[in-house]
Amino acid sequence: MAVVGTTKKSGWAVFWFLLGFTIFGTAAVGTGIIGLLAGSALIVLSGFTFRAARREEGV
Repeated sequence: MAVVGTTKKSGWAVFWFLLGFTIFGTAAVGTGIIGLLAGSALIVLSGFTFRAARREEGV
């Protein structure tokens, strides 16, 4: 059984989540709706990527 977070795909999921969360957080402070949408989209993308990685790892 593989440990979650060991594949390249899992690493990208974490990267996209952190990037999305950072963009979303800075947009909430004042950069506008485009930043909120971009951050939200990256967070959603990371969820799909992480689920695909979990399926690939058999977890």
